[in-house]
Parts: sequence; structure tokens; C-alpha cells
Amino acid sequence: MPKRSLVASEKGVERAKYALIRKNWTQQTLADDVGVASWATISKFFNRIPISYNIFVEVCQILDLDWQDIIAPFSPVEEPQQVLLTPLNQLWQQLQSLGSPIEEMGLVLVQTETLGWKWQANSRYEKSVRIGSYIQFEVNLESPGYLLLIQKDTSEQVWCFCPSRFAPQPQLDTGKTSLPQQGSPITSFPIEGVPGKEYILAVVTIEAPSLDWLPQGNDEPLELTEDDLIQLLEFVNASENCRVLYTEYEVK
Repeated sequence: MPKRSLVASEKGVERAKYALIRKNWTQQTLADDVGVASWATISKFFNRIPISYNIFVEVCQILDLDWQDIIAPFSPVEEPQQVLLTPLNQLWQQLQSLGSPIEEMGLVLVQTETLGWKWQANSRYEKSVRIGSYIQFEVNLESPGYLLLIQKDTSEQVWCFCPSRFAPQPQLDTGKTSLPQQGSPITSFPIEGVPGKEYILAVVTIEAPSLDWLPQGNDEPLELTEDDLIQLLEFVNASENCRVLYTEYEVK
């Protein structure tokens, strides 16, 4: 059976936020006090991520809005089950839509015979790499900032690599930096897993972002959950001094 879902338009979200102000409510009020849906679902509504038809309509009714005035044009009311994105992928796409592709960061192949800190690298960033090869990841910052670097791998798991024990110094100066950072337990990352496309997303801020899940510099890379990405999405939307950059590459 097809699954019914709706997504709000930009103007629809603005009207919904104004309706909250009229009622002296917050998004948290809808989840905790009114109880129309979970906090994760309410956040999806206001971040323009598809939610179920019934809950979408109920949220609009509680806010005294006509749901047909809130939906995005050509909103996917009917979606075949087999092409639906997982909630995690929907959140990733929403984050990526807030950024821009950039050529100033990417993968650098490392020769296996030079895996020390004085490794030899190609001069360009790779758009495809083979399983079993070794890479470092380079980022070129136009100004000093705090680097939050997350990856979506070919298994569609999302990981935070900076900060982590492979990047214990996320506060960076202008210019090029490489991961793993010098002094971390490894000097390069092995390409593992299954073939497919992987994505890297960088969030650059002036100071460390206020995220409950933000790892410390001695932690293992953290696998991010749906709730973690929702919190990151809210932070990016609310931040005035934040850059979101991304790149992608093929694993063969």
C-alpha cells in the first residue's frame, strides 16, 4: 500500500510559526503539552520534512490553519513505499540543502608505502576511490573556525569524525587541515564497506556548537541518530554565523 505523507512549504512553516506565537506556544509545547505528536515529528514538520498525512492535518487544525494552505506545491501525498527515504536520509538531505557543494575539501589518496606523517599525496581531490585504498580528508578554511565534520557512508550510517580521537583539535586556523590530524592514533583512513556513494558534510562555526551529543577530542567517532541530526538541523537553522559545506565521492 502507498504511504501517505505531506510536507510544509516555506510560507506554510512561516504561518505555522506565527500561529505558535499567537497562542504563546513553542514547538516543544505541541509535543509535550498538546501531545499531538512526538518532538521528533513536530521538528520534522517545522523543518519541512515529510510526516504522515493524519498528523500533518492534525497539527494544522490545532494551530487553526487550513492544511491545504500549508502544504508545499506538489507535496508528495502519495509515495510508493519502495522509494521513500528513511527519516535519517530525509534529515541528511535537509542539512545538505542548507549548504553548498565545495571544491575546497575532499579525499586525498595516500600511497600504502608512505603511511607515515610525511605521506605523498596526489594533487587533486578524488571523486572515486577503491575499497582497500587509504585516504586522508582535507578541508581548506577561508577563516578560522570550529569544524564539525560528519560522514554518511555507503551503508547510510552517519558518523561524526571531527571532533573525535582522529581530529582532537576542531578549532582551526585559516588554511588547510587534514584528517586524521597529526598525532592521532592512525595516519590515514582505510576505505572499507560496500560500493556506493559517500558524503561528507562540514559545519563551520565561530565557536563549538551547543549540541548535547558533541563528542570530545578523545572519543571514538560517534554514530549519529535521527534525534542528533534534528538537533544539528535546528542549530544550523538558528545560527547566523554558520557555514555548511559538502562533497561526495564514489566507493568502488
